[in-house]
Amino acid sequence: MFLFASLAICVLSINAQTRTTDYKESSARNLEPLHSVMIAPLIADLSVIGDRIVYTEKESFAAYTVTPDVVKFVENFKKVALSRAARAHGADAIIGATVDVITNSEGRLEITISGYPAKYTNFRNATAEDITLVQQGLNVMSRNNTDILTTPTSQTRMDVVLSK
Repeated sequence: MFLFASLAICVLSINAQTRTTDYKESSARNLEPLHSVMIAPLIADLSVIGDRIVYTEKESFAAYTVTPDVVKFVENFKKVALSRAARAHGADAIIGATVDVITNSEGRLEITISGYPAKYTNFRNATAEDITLVQQGLNVMSRNNTDILTTPTSQTRMDVVLSK
């Protein structure tokens, strides 16, 4: 009798522990330096490694019917799709990425990423000229979108590396 009761409790506890929720997450650029560490600036080129790609992610969202509660997570779902597109094409980043989100005929999300796969290359320590360029870029990003970039002077360095 005791053996039967122990077996029944075991079976019930195993059934109670079945998984009811799936969780997936992708991250990029998630390195946070400690306050006690000095990090020397590092510069790299971003080189295009292929033609324009179009990648549609369905599998990650197949379990979710589109509802107002699911729509709240679309920004996170876009990051998942972007990460999977880069991984599928052996890239570190997708340059000029366009993200399209739709609800398919089954009521599930489909997120399509299009852009140019790229890899970081030519890692090197930043020079004073590099730091000036980074500061100029940060200044442009902190302005509103109606600002127009000025014409570069002979002292301004404007590098764009797009190579195959």
